[in-house]
Amino acid sequence: MIMEIDSYYFKISCELAITSEEVSVTDITKQLGVAPDRFFTKGQIFLSKHSGTQGEKTYNLWAISSSESIFEYENITSSLNELRSVLTGREDILRAMKLDVRYDTTLTIWIETDDAGIGLEIQEHDITFFNLVNYVHFTFLPNKIIDRDILG
Repeated sequence: MIMEIDSYYFKISCELAITSEEVSVTDITKQLGVAPDRFFTKGQIFLSKHSGTQGEKTYNLWAISSSESIFEYENITSSLNELRSVLTGREDILRAMKLDVRYDTTLTIWIETDDAGIGLEIQEHDITFFNLVNYVHFTFLPNKIIDRDILG
């Protein structure tokens, strides 16, 4: 017997990453007044979990992330609002970093779904947030199994 699905689900999260070859994670943290959720430093030795490649980081990374949330619709606003709430009042600093060649600022948005496709409507205030960074990167992972037990 095949169980029919009432609706599809979307697991969504976002990360704002700032990279620099010249400016340290400590300095980025001081400028923003926000501690990173994830970071590494230039010169740090790494070992890839996937390929086993070993090397040395060639830049500094400072990043904050939203939580992973599950929705019955493709709406990135809630995840972006999490980041916005942490960065409120720091928009001018992000704008200055965007224009400073020593930094690259990237907003990454991950969307996983058990549906075969994804469609997005991006609202004006989300586009305004996109304009604070150099790059916006979307990763779409359709046909993934979403753990519906999380929803209760």
